[in-house]
Amino acid sequence: MKRLAAFLTVLILGSPALALAEEHGGYRGIGTLYFTFMGAILIYGVYDSFGKKAMYVMAPIIVIGLYLMLPEH
Repeated sequence: MKRLAAFLTVLILGSPALALAEEHGGYRGIGTLYFTFMGAILIYGVYDSFGKKAMYVMAPIIVIGLYLMLPEH
């Protein structure tokens, strides 16, 4: 759990642009932040339930799937 908290802290503090709203009123910035948290929780859940091998297989699938779900500009 400490690794997950450290990862999220680095992610948030390392990428402040994720939380900034776009000037033209799009939802891509807040959507990226939301899907980043959701992806981290899903990947940790796969790791916790099925182990490290399953996490290595599912992590790219989860990340790509969540990226495709982001709203347009």
